[in-house]
Amino acid sequence: MIYLDYSANTPADSRVLERFCEVERSCPGNANSRHQAGRDAKRVIDHATQTIAGLLSAQPAEVIYTSGASEANNFALKGLAKLSRHLGRHIISTPLEHSSVSGTLTALQEQGYEIDLVDIRRDGTIDLEHLKELLRPDTIAVAVTLVDSELGVVQPVKEISEILQAWPNCHLHVDATQAVGKIPVSFEGVETMSLTAHKFYGLNGIGLLLKRRRGGAAAPHASSWRSSLSSTAAKAPPSTAAAPLQWLWRPLSRRL
Repeated sequence: MIYLDYSANTPADSRVLERFCEVERSCPGNANSRHQAGRDAKRVIDHATQTIAGLLSAQPAEVIYTSGASEANNFALKGLAKLSRHLGRHIISTPLEHSSVSGTLTALQEQGYEIDLVDIRRDGTIDLEHLKELLRPDTIAVAVTLVDSELGVVQPVKEISEILQAWPNCHLHVDATQAVGKIPVSFEGVETMSLTAHKFYGLNGIGLLLKRRRGGAAAPHASSWRSSLSSTAAKAPPSTAAAPLQWLWRPLSRRL
């Protein structure tokens, strides 16, 4: 069989599998423990987190580990809605989003949030003028996919971010699942960003949510979330996500 459906799932790189086994064998401790084995496990997680943050122009405290991009999308949008509910209940998105985004928005709509979908131009990108028309004082979020999984269209995230600078209460969520490892991806100008390792030769079951720190404060839910993922069983996945990111970034940078 010739497997070509890499937009859905990539096979795990042999080096990723080797790294996973290596970490599981050499770091048996719980990263929350204070003994040597626990400190060793925490060191592995911290190193992976610093590597990932550096590659994505983020800070280590802005990296939250999840089970995948779907959970990261769900977590980000519901979190933003809850934290901003006193400012408004209006959210803008597109008709091109993954079901983990559209499904979450439908759930929020049933809770009283108003959802508007921005028009799509003939080339597949969103209509920025229509976006400007949809924005209003009670708009709390814009959710957009950076690269479409079927069409391959790259959305103008930088331009969207610049538009939203005039709307300080509106947060930008970017689903970068199909973009990482294929085009340059930056966290600059974005409030939350989701991705998952199995799209770039990593393991299934390890995703990332980047959550912007505001005013020097850590994400309000990051600490509790990461602590739940610092157990013995979770220390290897961050390392296996960092490794393929590094391998892909080097040739991508040279190619560009």
